[in-house]
Amino acid sequence: MQSYTHGLKRIKALLAALSLAALLWGCGGEPEQTKVELADPIGGSSIVTAADLVAFLEKGESNTAQLSADISLEGEMLRITKARDGLVIDGNGFTLSGAGDCVLRLDEGCSVTLNDITIHSGSDAIGCLGSASIGGTGARLIGVGNGIRAEGEVTILAGSSIECEANVGMGFTSSGLALQTGAGLLASGPMGGVNVSGEISVESGGRLAAYTDENYNALKCGGTLTLEDGSTLIAENRGEYHGAEITALAVNGAVTIEAKGGKTFSGLFLFEQLQNIAVIGSCEPKARFESGKGSILFVESEADLPTDAELNPQPTATPPAEAE
Repeated sequence: MQSYTHGLKRIKALLAALSLAALLWGCGGEPEQTKVELADPIGGSSIVTAADLVAFLEKGESNTAQLSADISLEGEMLRITKARDGLVIDGNGFTLSGAGDCVLRLDEGCSVTLNDITIHSGSDAIGCLGSASIGGTGARLIGVGNGIRAEGEVTILAGSSIECEANVGMGFTSSGLALQTGAGLLASGPMGGVNVSGEISVESGGRLAAYTDENYNALKCGGTLTLEDGSTLIAENRGEYHGAEITALAVNGAVTIEAKGGKTFSGLFLFEQLQNIAVIGSCEPKARFESGKGSILFVESEADLPTDAELNPQPTATPPAEAE
């Protein structure tokens, strides 16, 4: 009898425990599960917050950050120093934004590669304290002030595709610009697409395009603009001023120029044109020169390009008169 009573008590205790467990489960008292943290600010994978990105920039053990969400830096900016030279940001289609002086700031001589990303800034998207190199594909840089603003020369790395846009300023502005082989830069802004105070060079297969809707030059070059064989220059002013204003133009090989300006200005205005050159493309209104006796011939295809000897024939020497 005593054994039966003891067993009954054990069954009642077990039922009570099960009832309590069920009550706790229904009230959210399930056992705590181990959380898996996907973000890796040290390794650079699955960056999802501004804090992750800043931590990666400061302490990351690789040179590539993989974004996994749209990120706002608010008033902060990412500073690319020599210690972080060569940084790569793979945006994976996400947007990196900020309200500081710029979203990315590059120290003198630094380089950054941007892939499949939109950078949106309340001021400048990228600011360079001196000369810098920018590369990557599928990068769109949008600034309320400027897309890219640099104190020195900017190099667009080989094979890159960069698009920059300004809401009130210039798409791209610097003291020099060099597009390496196969690189592309498209820039637009109300105060000009491309504004360079010094030299511009576009290597073979490079493509430089500048657009504006206002009464500023779509492209302005304060030095010599050099186009290498197979390169392309596009300058389009949808307002009333020049498509491109260039101090001097040099072409080597078969190059393409498509220039369009306002009705009372020119598609292409050169301060000096000393030689006769020929390019593929068109210019509306026709090209104008401030000085020099050279000319620019626009043709429809490479097959139509004349030789240099045909463009600039050497004067035939006049034989000396025979003595009588």
